[in-house]
Order: sequence, then structure tokens, then C-alpha cells
Amino acid sequence: MDWLGPAVANVFAIGNVLWLTVAVAGGILVGALPGLTGTMAIALLVPFTYGFSPETALIVLGGVYVGAMYGGSIAAILINTPGAPAAIATTFDGYPMARKGEAEEALSAAATASGVGGLLGTVALLFFAPALAIVSLKFGPPEYFWLGILGLTIIASLSAKSLYKGMMGGLFGVLLSTIGLSPSTGAARLTFDITDLLGGVDVIVALIGLFCVPQVLTMAEESLERTGLIRYRPEPGRTRRTVRLVLSRWVNLLRSSIIGVIVGIIPGAGGNVAGLLSYQETLRMARDRETYGKGNVNGVIASETANNAAVEGSLVPLLTLGIPGAPQAAVLYGALLLHGLRPGAELFTGHGAVITYTFILSLFLANAIMFAIGISASRLYARALNLPINLLMPVVLALSVVGAFAGRNSAFDVGMMLVLGLIAFGGMKVGLSAAPIALGVILGPIMERGLVESMMLSRATGSLLELFFTRPLSLVLIALTLLSLAWPMFLKWRQRGKEKATDEAPAAVYAPTDLWLALPGLALAGIVWWRTSGLDLQTAVVPLSVSAAIGVFSLGLLIRAGIALARRDAGKGSERDGRGGAVWVAIGCALAYVLLIPVLGFFAMTFAVLVTLGWLLAPPEKRRGEALRIVLTAAAVCAAFYGVFVELFHVPFPEGVLM
Repeated sequence: MDWLGPAVANVFAIGNVLWLTVAVAGGILVGALPGLTGTMAIALLVPFTYGFSPETALIVLGGVYVGAMYGGSIAAILINTPGAPAAIATTFDGYPMARKGEAEEALSAAATASGVGGLLGTVALLFFAPALAIVSLKFGPPEYFWLGILGLTIIASLSAKSLYKGMMGGLFGVLLSTIGLSPSTGAARLTFDITDLLGGVDVIVALIGLFCVPQVLTMAEESLERTGLIRYRPEPGRTRRTVRLVLSRWVNLLRSSIIGVIVGIIPGAGGNVAGLLSYQETLRMARDRETYGKGNVNGVIASETANNAAVEGSLVPLLTLGIPGAPQAAVLYGALLLHGLRPGAELFTGHGAVITYTFILSLFLANAIMFAIGISASRLYARALNLPINLLMPVVLALSVVGAFAGRNSAFDVGMMLVLGLIAFGGMKVGLSAAPIALGVILGPIMERGLVESMMLSRATGSLLELFFTRPLSLVLIALTLLSLAWPMFLKWRQRGKEKATDEAPAAVYAPTDLWLALPGLALAGIVWWRTSGLDLQTAVVPLSVSAAIGVFSLGLLIRAGIALARRDAGKGSERDGRGGAVWVAIGCALAYVLLIPVLGFFAMTFAVLVTLGWLLAPPEKRRGEALRIVLTAAAVCAAFYGVFVELFHVPFPEGVLM
């Protein structure tokens, strides 16, 4: 314990506290902006920390990591767009809470749960790091495969309305993740001879497209009915009541923290898987399951507690074994080496122990600062919802373009983002949620890596089945997978029994949209089979398997549609409500935006789109009076973009030929 005194003194040095506060605040800002990730922020900061002492450098980078993980919940709650992949599950109940006028409660719950998850995760890191590191060593390729399968079973819980459609979405996401060069053989697949697709579909680009663009078009649908999609009205005591409520859900907090730490120490899993698994377990244990997805605060608590506990979990294998548990931890590994520190036993002995424990103890302070900022600013964040929708919508669209471009400086990624967004919006109209697709995109690489590496190992062991079904940890994951699949089916069967007993069973209603999903599904399965059937087994095994499964589920939807039509119990479908015109205006402006940016440049097109959409989507009777406000808002947004992205974070923007 010789390290305790010096480590505490380092953490609470005035300079380190100030740097940590700035780092956490900056991390929150990065996390809240769709497309900018904690990984990107840490990577950009590493060279600037070269002049710092090792203690200060790690404190700053750790603060950014903690802040960015929480920051992702802000966009998830306010605009239904995860600011970071780890916040996907936060959208499930966070955004519905905001739509009900409970944005401040959702934001306060996220800040409190994030703080508790981070603190409990840091306790685990401080006291159990060496023991927990052993768990990460137990994971081999078969375990990664079953982890991916276990993650996909979350779809069974998230797809209460239609398991068929949920599985279709998840499989489509896995298929998206296989586009590009095979990680095992380097062979191109599903690129259709498009060079830009060789790099695959970036996860951040996919998430922005799947969540941001549909939200923009949904705003356009509702723009002619009211000037604000959500209205926030301040009310004294909201935040205080929410903090007490969250702290009273100690079972949820403890369970989610344990899940977050365990998933965090598994290399490659990270906060996104932790949040989703925690949400599923909370949903599975809940008595009020029907309220989840409609604004249940427990869903926000589960997601945010787990993904923030995963921050510290990912540092366990990094500090003890030199194995990063998440992309952010991989960048921190580079920072350690930059400052002459090598992960392993030497970090916990001698002078290295002071540096290491300074870093670990600083995470307690970082989470406390993050909680304080999140709680004090939750009302300020919620006020952003009062911005008129005709001004909010183009701002979200512009943020989407910046986020999609920033990752790889690729205009093609911007186009890919828009295409995926239009697909997701169309899918939303036929009952296909974006969440299962996003889940498939994230879990696809984990599954493929585990499957292909297991196939290679089986050549030495002689049996792939033996490799998959005899390892103890694999058996545990298989059991959890079966339980995860069976539980929602059991609950549905029990619910049907109750409805029969009380004669309250609803009449079967067929949505003709099943046909709109089944036919493209069959076409997609055929195209994928045609394009990959000639490739070698390692390259093609996942695309072929997924396309076959999509075909099976599509046939199931088609049969269900045929039976319903034969019984003549088809629903009437959605009636035209006069909102389609606004959607087509938004789609046209978005297409023009993406196509003309390479010609006119980002800022000129952003200003033009902000003014155009702000004018066209404003109520006709208010357009003249709003003209000056629209122009000034467009100019202010462009100036803010330049100041934050160019001057502060040095994020490149798409440049045009003419400007």
C-alpha cells in the first residue's frame, strides 16, 4: 500500500483536477455528437499528452473515455440517435421518455446510472483486476462465436411484435458487416465491384444512417402538425427525484454493473454489447415488460450502468495483460507505450504502481465529475428540445453528414449513411426496427471471427463440433443462449393462456406490410447466394449462412401473409395522412445535400439546406415572420460547426470543387 499516499496526492493535485474536469467535459461533448467517438477523441489527444507527465496523461485520457461513454446517452435520449455505439440500448426507453415530456428525468437517470456504473466498475478494477483478467484469457474463438450468438438472441426480447421481423433485421445487420474484404482470407465479397466497399461498412456510419436519417424524416412527417416534436417544460425538483429513484433501483444497478464489468474485460465486446445484454436481462426479469420500449426508466438505468461499468472492465486486461478490452482501451495501450509504460506485472510494482493506481483512482473522480456535469446540465440539454422542428431537423441532418464523413474522410460513407437511412426508414414503415439491424452490424464481426478461427482450429483438433460443444465456458454461453431464446417464448405462451382464460384474446390482425418485407428478403437472399457461392468456405460461410436464414424467415412471412389473406383478416394498412409531401421534401433536400457537397463544399450546402428546410417545413402562415430567424440560425449553426469541429477537434469537412 506504499502507493496509496502518492497516488491520492497526484489525483487531487490542482492541475490534474482541472485537466480532468476539462477532459470529462470534452468527452461528454464528443460523445453527444453523432459520429464523433471516444476512440477518435483519445487518438487525437495522445500526441498532445507527450509533454505531460505519465500520471497527468493517463488522467486526461481516462477522463475523455469516461465522459464520452456517458455523452452518447444525450443524443440517444434527445434525438433517438446513439451518440456512441454503446448507447444503442439507451434509445429504447430514453427517447420515448423524452417524447412524453420526461427528457430531464431520462438525462438525469442516465447521468446517475452512468456515475454508479463507473464507480462500481472502478472498484472492481481496483480490487479484482488480476483475478478478473483470468476470465479474458478463457475466451477463445468458440467462446466469441457463442457470445455473438447470445447477443443476437437479444432480438427475441426486443422484437415483441414480430420475432420474424426482428430476426430479419438482425440478420440483415450481420450481412452488412460482411461487406468488404474477408478478415480471414482477404478476398472481396459483396462489393459488386465498387472499390469504396472494399473497406466494408463502418459501424459509426451504419449507426448514424440507421438512427439519424429515419429520425430526420420522422421529424419532417410531424413538422406540418406542430412546430416542435417534443416540448420540454421545466419543473422544480425533477432531477432530485430522479436521482433518488435511480439509487433506489439498487438490484438493477448492481446486476448491470456486474454485466458491464464482465463483458468489458472480454476483448472486442465493449460497452455496446454490455448495454444490450444488460437491457435484455433487465427486461427478462421485469414484471412490467409491456412498459419497456415505451419510456421505462429501468431500461435507461440498465443500459447506462452497464456501458459505463464496461469502461473500467475494458481496462482490466489492458493493465494486467496488455490486451485491450475495447477500441478506446487499445488507444490507451499506445499512450502507455508512448510514456514508457508496459502493461503487465511491472505496472503494479515500484514506481509503476504509483502511476497505475493514480490512473485507477482518478477514475473515481472522473465519474464523480461526469455525474456532476450531467446532473447540472440535464435541464439545459432538455431545453434543446424546444427548438422548432423545422430548425432542429436540418441541424440533425448536418450533424449526420459530419459524423459519417469524419471517420474515414470519405464522401462515399456519407452516401452510404443516407442509403442505409432510407432503408431503415422504409423498414420502419413495415415494422422493421433499426435496433436489430444495428445489433447485427456490431455482433457480425465477433461471430465471424469466432466461427472462422474455430474452423481453422478444428483442423488441428479434428472436430469442429467437439470444439464448439465441449469447452466449459462455451457450454455456459450455450445455456444462456437457450434461456435467452426460450424466456420470451415462455412469457408469450403464458400471456396467451391468461387471455384465453379471460376471453380477452385479441383478434388476429395481418399487416399487409409482411409482403413488402418478405419479397425483398427473398430477393436479397438470392443475390447474396449468387455473389458468394463461388468463394472459398472461410470467406463465404457467414454470408451464405445468413442469406439462407433470411430466405427462411422471408418464406415464413410470405406464408403468414398468404394464410391471412385466405382468411380475409388483412388489416387496412396505414391511411394517407397528408404528411408524405414533407417527407419527400426532406428526402429530396437530403439527396441534393449529399450529391452537391463535393461540388459546393460542406458549409455552403449546409447553409443552403438549413435555410431551405427551415423555410419549407415551417407552418405556411409563419414563414415570412420566420425568414430572418431561419437565416440567422443557419449562419449560427455553420459558425458553431466550424468552431467546434474545425478549430476545437480538428475534424476534416468535405470540401467542394468550387468552394
